[in-house]
Amino acid sequence: MAQVKDPICGMTVDSERTAFKGSYDGQMVYFCSASCQKRYAATHKSA
Repeated sequence: MAQVKDPICGMTVDSERTAFKGSYDGQMVYFCSASCQKRYAATHKSA
């Protein structure tokens, strides 16, 4: 289990279990919710 921080809200999430993740600017990013992922995606380039 790898704990990472959601870059939008700062919540700690399990990178192996979250359904909300994506590759942005060539780097994997993990989120606590779809709304945080959507906010992040609005300002970052998807890979």
